Amino acid sequence: MSKKAIVIDGNSLIYRVFYATYQQLDYYKKNNLPPANAIRLVASIVLKLLNENQYDYALFALDSHKKTFRTEQFEDYKAGRKPMPEELLSQLEDIKNIVSAIGLNIEAIPGIEADDIIGSYCKIMNDSDVDVTIFTSDRDMLQLVSPKTSVSFFVKGISVRDLYTEQNFCEKFMGLKPCQIPDFKGISGDSSDNLTGVKGIGPKTAVSLLQKYGSLDDIYNHINELNETQAKKFNECKDHAKLCKSLATIRLDVLNNRSINEFLTKNFNVDEFEKIITYYKLDSLRNLLK
Repeated sequence: MSKKAIVIDGNSLIYRVFYATYQQLDYYKKNNLPPANAIRLVASIVLKLLNENQYDYALFALDSHKKTFRTEQFEDYKAGRKPMPEELLSQLEDIKNIVSAIGLNIEAIPGIEADDIIGSYCKIMNDSDVDVTIFTSDRDMLQLVSPKTSVSFFVKGISVRDLYTEQNFCEKFMGLKPCQIPDFKGISGDSSDNLTGVKGIGPKTAVSLLQKYGSLDDIYNHINELNETQAKKFNECKDHAKLCKSLATIRLDVLNNRSINEFLTKNFNVDEFEKIITYYKLDSLRNLLK
């Protein structure tokens, strides 16, 4: 039986649970308590995921909140995103502490996004014949789907998830393959990352062209076959479209100097777990322990 690995897109999960429980902040303010809404729900979800399956390797990947190589290539990358709210920032360290106590390895690398850590982790695992499940609400992760990697996508709240595998991917994602996701974003853009792609070309046309030609490069190789309006739009945005594709491509090499054994699931740290839940009065989390 193949070994199994879990990787949680930490930033995606943290923001999702924080805003899902945002109204709880009033309770903490009224009672003069430090906010713990995100700590409680992140810990709860991680415990539930580990109760569903046993994983040999486990990772919780985070952004470093420092300038990344993508921002250096494109100054407006992710421009307009608001900074992390203070009420969430104050919880971040103990989110990491409690997730680590539960048994996951925490990884954040200055200048590197969590996406690239996740992609590189998947490569390490896949190269060693380990099956990986990624938990995220970021569609960028879908390009990592492979014979050994699946993506469990948070759809509604936290409990409803949609599983993307190599077998069902084309059916679920408009007939495209995982490797075409960066091409798709290079053409249709991605507003969440402030990538405009080819202006005037929407998702439906992008899918149609990729189904016919396979990649952004091959669309340009057959530019004379496009209608006059499409060809004009692609030619006007050629450099930017290729930049958008590059920026949307997840790196697989940022953990090349790491051993797979560094990501083995850790033993549960009872003392650290108890210290955190006692301080924040999160006693209900004990009910999730097996």
